[in-house]
Amino acid sequence: MTENKVLTILLIEDNWGDYRLVRDMLHDCAPEGFQLLHADQLAAAVPFLEGHGVDVILLDLGLPDAGGLDTLVKVHALAPEIPIVVLSQIEEEALAVRAVRIGAQDFLVKSHISGPLLTRSLRYALERRQLEEHLYRLAHHDVLTGLPNRKLFYERLGRALAQARRNQKPLALLLMDLNDFKGINDSFGHHVGDELLKQVSGRLSAALRATDCVARLGGDEFIVCAGDLADLQDAARVARKVLDFLEPPFVIEDHTFRVCASLGISLYPDDGEEMEALVRNADVAMYMAKGQGGVGNRFRCYSRQLDDATQERQELQEALQRAFGEGQFVVNYQPQVDLHSSRMIGVEALLRWHDAEGKVVMAPDRFIPAMEESGLILEVGEWVLKTACHQAAQWTRETGRSLKVAVNVSPRQFRDPRLTDRVRHALEAAGLPGKRLELEFTEEALQDDEELAQETLRELNRLGVRLALDNYRGRFLSLRDLKRFPIHSVKLDRTIVRDMTESAEDAAIVQAVISVAHVFKMKGIAEGVETRGQADLLRQQACDDAQGYMFARPLSAAAFSELLQREDDPRQLQ
Repeated sequence: MTENKVLTILLIEDNWGDYRLVRDMLHDCAPEGFQLLHADQLAAAVPFLEGHGVDVILLDLGLPDAGGLDTLVKVHALAPEIPIVVLSQIEEEALAVRAVRIGAQDFLVKSHISGPLLTRSLRYALERRQLEEHLYRLAHHDVLTGLPNRKLFYERLGRALAQARRNQKPLALLLMDLNDFKGINDSFGHHVGDELLKQVSGRLSAALRATDCVARLGGDEFIVCAGDLADLQDAARVARKVLDFLEPPFVIEDHTFRVCASLGISLYPDDGEEMEALVRNADVAMYMAKGQGGVGNRFRCYSRQLDDATQERQELQEALQRAFGEGQFVVNYQPQVDLHSSRMIGVEALLRWHDAEGKVVMAPDRFIPAMEESGLILEVGEWVLKTACHQAAQWTRETGRSLKVAVNVSPRQFRDPRLTDRVRHALEAAGLPGKRLELEFTEEALQDDEELAQETLRELNRLGVRLALDNYRGRFLSLRDLKRFPIHSVKLDRTIVRDMTESAEDAAIVQAVISVAHVFKMKGIAEGVETRGQADLLRQQACDDAQGYMFARPLSAAAFSELLQREDDPRQLQ
C-alpha cells in the first residue's frame, strides 16, 4: 500500500461528538489521504459494506442496535475482508486481546487517541490485513499457476459434498495428469515445463464453469470438482470439454507441443460418499485411462471392476520388481535371415520371464506394459541392452561371425533423456561397434513428440547405431512421413505378414511398404514369418530380411551358441 492512496473509512459510531473528533483528527493529519463515511448504527452500515468501497472500518462497540464484542462479531461477519479498528470507551487489556482474537486489527481507547495515532493505526490495519491475505493466498494457492492448492481444494470439496448431500444431486471428481510431462521438463528445461503448466491451468479454468473448482495437486496433476450434475453422462461431457480445450498445440518460446492427458472420473454418491473414497477412485480411473495406451487424450469412469484391475496391476508390478531382483528375467535370441541369400545376418534380443525352474511365468505382451507403466522398463531395458551387446561381442570372439543384434526400445525408454548415454556405455562396455547394434522403436514413440524424436534419433545415429521402425502398420505415420527421420529399416507388423497369403489387401500393403522403404533407402524386414508361402511371397516383393518360427524360435544364449557352432551352412535355417 502506498502512502498517497486515499483510504475510504467507514466510522460506525452513534456519538456525534466522537464522529466530529475523528473527522477533525483525520482532516488535521492528512486532509487529502482519507474519505470518511459515517453510520450511526449497525443497520445503517450495511449498505456501505455491501457496496465494496470501504477500505477500513472504525467501530464503536456501543451501538443502539448492537453492543460489546457482539458488535465486532456481526461487523466481521458482514465484511470479513475489511480490516477493523475498534474504538472503545473502556480501557481494558483483556477486552482488547479478545477483540483482536475475534478479528479486529487494532484496539484504540477514545480518551487516548490522537490524530497521528489514529491515522497510523488505520494504515497499519490495512497493511496487516493485506499481509494476512497474501499469506493466506500463499498457503492456499499454487504459487506457479495461481490455482487453489490441495489444502484449499479439499476445503471446497468438503463444502461441495455437503451441498450435494442436501440437494441430493450428483457431484463429479475429475483427476487428470499430463502424459510424459517429465520428458518435456528433461528435454527442454524446467522453465518450459513451468510455462506449459501455467498455460494448461489457464485452459482448464476457461473450460470449466464458475461454480466448478480446479486445483493443482502438484507436479502435472490437476483435480476438478464439478457439482450440480444430472448424471454420469454430464460428468463425461465435462471431461470431454476439458480434454478438448487441451487439443490445440501449446507454443512456448520456439517450441510447439501437443499435450495429451489422462483423466479419471468418480461420481458422488455412486463411487463414494466421502472425499477420500472419491479421490482414490478417480485416481484408479485415471491410471486405467493412462494404461489404455495409444496417442491422444483419454478418460475413464470409475467402476468396481477397475478396483480389481488396479489391485492386479499393483500385484503384477510388485512381482516384476521381485523377479528382476531375483534374476528371473532372461534374454532369448531369434535369428534374422537375409531372404535372398538365406544367410543368418543377425538376431533380435527378446525379454522373457522364467521362474526358478525355468518355466515361463507370463507372456511378454502382458508383463512388458506393466513395466512400462511402473517405470521398471528403464532399468530392465538397460539390462537387456547390456546383456545383448555383451552376448553379440562374445559370439564374434567365439565364431568370427559379425552378427547384428536388435534390441527393442519401449516408448518410455525412447523418451528417456539418458537413452543415448545408456547405449554408448553399453557398446563401450561390451566392445561392440555401433553398426552391430540395431535399436527398434514404434511409430507411437515418434508421434508423441516429433521434434524430440528427431533429435534422439540423430544422437543415436552419430553412435553408428542402426535404427529400425518396429511393428509398422501406418497407424500414425505414413511412409512419406518417415523420410524426416534417420531410419535404416522398417519392420512389417506380424498381423499384416500373417494374412498376406490369404488377403490381397494385406499383400498390397506389404508390397507398398517395401517399395516405398526402398525409395527412401531403408530395408524392409518381415517378422512373424511362419510358412514357406509367406517367405516366397516376401521374396517376390523384394523384402530384404525376415524372422519367425519358420526359421527358428527364440533360443537361449547357450542354445543359440550351439546353433552357431553346429551350422556350417546357414541355409539349413530355411
